[in-house]
Formats: sequence, structure tokens, C-alpha cells
Amino acid sequence: MTTRLFLALACALIIVRLPALVQPMGADQGLYAYVGERILDGGLPYTDAWDQKPPAVHFTYAALRAVWPHDSVVAAADLAAAIVVGWLLSRLGGVLVRPVTGQAAALLFLFLSNPSFARLAGVSVRAQSETFIAVAVTGAFLLLLRPAATAWRIAAAGVLFGVAFTFKYNMVVYAAAGTLMLFLLPRKGDGVPPTAPLFLALGFVIPVSLMAAIFATRGALPDLYHATITYNVQYAGETYAGPLDAIRYLLTFPIERARVDGLWLLGGAGCAVLLGASLRSRDRLIAPIWVAAACLAIAINSSRGLPQYFVQAGPALALAAAWAGTLLWNRRTVVNVVAIVLVSYGVWRVNNFQKLVENTWHDTQYVTGRTTKPQHLARYGEPNVRKYSALAVENLAAYLRVHASEGEAVYIFGFSAGAYVKADRVSASRFFWSRPVIAGFNEGVPGYGAAGLLADLNRTTPKVVALQQVDWLNDVDNSSHFFTTHPHLGPWLRAHYTPAPGPEGFDIWLRHGARP
Repeated sequence: MTTRLFLALACALIIVRLPALVQPMGADQGLYAYVGERILDGGLPYTDAWDQKPPAVHFTYAALRAVWPHDSVVAAADLAAAIVVGWLLSRLGGVLVRPVTGQAAALLFLFLSNPSFARLAGVSVRAQSETFIAVAVTGAFLLLLRPAATAWRIAAAGVLFGVAFTFKYNMVVYAAAGTLMLFLLPRKGDGVPPTAPLFLALGFVIPVSLMAAIFATRGALPDLYHATITYNVQYAGETYAGPLDAIRYLLTFPIERARVDGLWLLGGAGCAVLLGASLRSRDRLIAPIWVAAACLAIAINSSRGLPQYFVQAGPALALAAAWAGTLLWNRRTVVNVVAIVLVSYGVWRVNNFQKLVENTWHDTQYVTGRTTKPQHLARYGEPNVRKYSALAVENLAAYLRVHASEGEAVYIFGFSAGAYVKADRVSASRFFWSRPVIAGFNEGVPGYGAAGLLADLNRTTPKVVALQQVDWLNDVDNSSHFFTTHPHLGPWLRAHYTPAPGPEGFDIWLRHGARP
């Protein structure tokens, strides 16, 4: 493949993603954006705004919001990350095999990882922690696997693994995979220096230590620990009946993903080819090891199967597919054509290309002014059916701007934190979303649970309380039902607030004496 052809195809795949820049941010992204806003105001994650994700994603969103305080920054960051991963894959494939392998891996990734294949046009998977983890890990492997494994490159790879760890702690498996690749696989050039593990560890420690220092200097390490370790261990454990169940999920979910995702189908097949071919050259184990590390990281996260969990495996799967394709490429044109047809048919069967076209066309219609903003947002969720509705969030934000002045606290008990950000209002509690409270996390520990929430609300007396009607029913109780029937929260609400009409999807309560 010529460089010009590669660049032309890559640009075409990037252009296809451009209409998605008008998409609203998803529910998770609303959480990160709200915490990011509190950071920009001088606050700290977990102390001023409680979310269970490790801090890197919150600081990333603070930086994004500082540059461009608009919903579109989410899709823009996701697109930028995809472009960087594509470039890194093109370099990595060239280092490991030959340029055409890297180019094929980049094109496969840009094509089949397009979030518009997913439900709700991919708003739930754009610019998630795993998006940025994919960038860091791909960069780390490129540094580690270059022919000259110099000390500074190994240390730099360690830094990138450490950065991935600050997004999610289970990403430490990639550092282990990188170490395995360094010492179990043959290397070109001068080999691996004996001090490589030390330099890798030193690099890894740098971002982790900086993260810990930020919280230690402000006395927030206990909050960091409870939110990012205690809660996540409980959250993952809720989905497994025991160790055997976790192993069962680890072994079966890649097969299930291959039935619905072309990248997993091709990458899984590529891993099978490379495992067989590794008998002749152990270098070919690199991609399968990377895929295995990704699968382990996903399983550690939990067996909930949330679509964003699988994003991190995209680069590894694309490399495995391209590498295997390079090995299987035949000198006979007929054989190659037949193989391409069969592969294309397989991808067509598992990927919903009609959904890709419809989602991209819908966004394009809004870009060109052929649909209104309410019509556009209505496509992303339904207020009384799903826990996320872009239109409901927008309408709630408009309501909050009218019924609470700037500087007055409001409270949303649900999964619609984006309304705080859009309304430029601050939550009356650090528990600005409801699941940790409903799940009873750290109930009985001072500052946590319903008692901790009630203490916050008594201290801040929000002007408006919005209770989301439908959000967690298949997991825990719905927010509105939980709040109004709770033996302490319900009486507090009725004693100080009056029900009022409001946007669809929420039960609205106004402080006594407030104008409806």
C-alpha cells in the first residue's frame, strides 16, 4: 500500500467521524465534566464531587473544559485519541513487521472502532477512560518494542503505563504484559539492558506518585481510597458469584464480542493465526499477549459488559488482525480476493452498518440545519425508558437556570449530572449522582450513605431538588422511589419542599416559598 493511498483512506475514515462532533455528552461524561468543573473551581475529586473513577479522567475533563467548555469537546477528544492511536499503530506495525502491516492495522482500527456503530450513536463510549488508556498503552508498546530498547525509552514506556494506571488501576496488567514482551521475546538490535525492569518501574511510579501527592497534600487520601478502591472492588464483586465465575466470563466474553463486533471477530481470528505462527517466531506472540492483557483488564472491571470496557482492546485487535493478514497474504491474486470477500462478509454480518449510516446521517442533518436541536437530542435516549436522555438533561438544565440563581445550590438525585454542567449550577452534595447512596456504599461511615447525603443537604439547603424517575431499576432502586420512600430522606424532603411541575423524566421539588 502506498503512503498516499494509506493517507487518503485514513482521512476518509476520519471525515466519516466528523459529524459526530455535534453529539451531546453521555451520562458518564456528564459525571466527568462536573468533577472537572469543580477542579477548575479549586475543588478536588471525591472530596468535593464523588465519583468512583480514578482521578486521571477527571483532570483530563478539567483540561478539556478549560479549552472548550462545550459538549462537542467530548467527541473531539475521542476523535483526536482515535487519530493518535491510528498513527501509533501505523508506526508499531512497521516496527514489528513491515509498513503495510501498520497501515492496515491503523485503517482497521479507524474503521471498525467508530463509536457510531454502537447504541445511541456511541455517546456512551466516546472519551471514556478506556479511550485515553488505549492511547497511553499503544504508545508504551511502541516505545518498548522499537529495535533499540534504550533505558530512556523503557522509562518513558513506564510513564505511559503509569498514566494508564491513573485512569484505571486494573491497567497495571499492561505493564506486566510489557515486561513479559521485553524478556520472553527475541529482540532486534542490541537486546534489552539488564536494568530494564528498574527503568520501567521508575517510569511507572512517576505519574502514580504525582497523583498520590496531589491528594496527600490536601488530606484526601482516605477519600481517594474509598472511592477508587473500596467502591470498585465492591462494584466488580457484585457481578461474580466466585473465582470460577470470573474465569468463565474471562474465557467466554471474547467469543460473545466476536458475534457482534467485527474488530473482535477479526482480531480474535488474527490471534489464533499468530499463536500457530509463533512456533516459527516468538515475536508473533506480541499481539496475542496484548489482547490477553486487555481481556484480563476488562474482566477485572466486572462482568457488566458495559460497551466502554471493550474500547481499550481495539488497538491490540487491529494489530492482531493486520499482522495475521500479512502472514496469510498469498502470491496468488485469486486466493487473496476470496479471502477478502470472506472476511468482508463476516464483518458485514456482525457489524450493523445500517446503524452506522443512520447515525452518521442523523448527525449530518443537524450539522446542516435540517433538524432542530430538540429533534436532534431526542435521538439520544428516552426520559421514561432509559437512565440517559440527552433531551431530558437539556430540559432539566434549562429549568435549573430559571428556578435557581447563579450561586444557589441545586440537587439532582439520579444519573443526569450533565444538567449541572449545562446549567452552570453546583450540586448541594458531593454525592451529585445517586447510585453510591442507593447501593448503600460505606453506609454507617461518617460522611457516606444516606446520612452523609442528608448532612450535605441540611447544610446547603438546595433551591431545587430533582429526582430522576427511571435510572437504576435493573441494578438498584430508581432514584425518585428510593429518595421519597427512604425513612430519613423522604420526611426531610416533604418537610422542606413542595412538589412542582417540571421537565419530563424528573420529579421536581422546590424549597418552601420558592416561585414555581
